[in-house]
Amino acid sequence: MKKSYLKILTVILLCWMTIEANAQEKPRWIIGVKGGWSYTSIARSNMGRVDETYSPLSGYDVGVQARCRLLDWLAIRIDLGFMSRSHKMDRNLHYIDKVYTKYSNDYLMLPVMADFSFGGKKLRGHAYCGVYGSFWMQARVKGKTYWMTDYYIYFNDFKEKRAFNSEDRRLTAGAVGGLGLSYAFLDTWKNGGGPVITLDALYYYDFVSHHKGYPHLSDPRYLSTLSITLGLAFCF
Repeated sequence: MKKSYLKILTVILLCWMTIEANAQEKPRWIIGVKGGWSYTSIARSNMGRVDETYSPLSGYDVGVQARCRLLDWLAIRIDLGFMSRSHKMDRNLHYIDKVYTKYSNDYLMLPVMADFSFGGKKLRGHAYCGVYGSFWMQARVKGKTYWMTDYYIYFNDFKEKRAFNSEDRRLTAGAVGGLGLSYAFLDTWKNGGGPVITLDALYYYDFVSHHKGYPHLSDPRYLSTLSITLGLAFCF
C-alpha cells in the first residue's frame, strides 16, 4: 500500500516539475480586457402559449480575461464580464399581432475554461470548453400591450424596470465552449512581455432555468448566448 502511494506521489511530482519547467520558458500569465457582441435566444415550452413567438436579440459582452499557461498547448482561462442576454416575445394572433415584449437582462458572467492552443510563436488558434456561473443583475421590459372594449382594441407602449420576485432564479450555471484566434507581437509566446490581440467566439448554454416555476406548474426557461469579442491582453 505504501509503495502505491509513493508511486502516485512520484507521478504528481513529475507532472508538477514538467509544468513548472515549461512555465519558466514561456510567459505564464496573460491578462487583458475584452468587448463585443452577444446574441441570445430562449428555450421555453409553448404549453398554453400557442399565440406567443420568441426570437433572439443582440446585446453586449464586456469584461476582463485571464489565462494561466500550464503547458505550451494548454492553459486555464477565467473571465469576469457583464453580458446582455435579451430576447423578444411577439403575440401572433391576427387582432393583437402588434403586441410584443422585449426582455433586456444584464448578467454578471464567470466562465472557467480549458484553453487548448496550437500554432506558431505569433498567430495561434484556440479551442475552449468549460463551465460558467452567472448572476442576473437587472431586468427591463419594453413593448406594446393592449386592452379591449366591446367595439375597439386599444394599444399602449410601455417601458420599465422589472422587479425580481420569488419565481426568479438569479443564480444560474451552464456550459461554455468555442473557438478563438490570438496574435502576439514581438514573439511574445516565446520571450515574454508584450501585447496580444484576441478574437473569440463563445457559446453559453444554461443548465439551470432562470425561472423557478409556479407551485403546480413547471415552466423552465433556458437562455443560450453566442458571444463574439475582441480583446487586448499582455503576457507576464
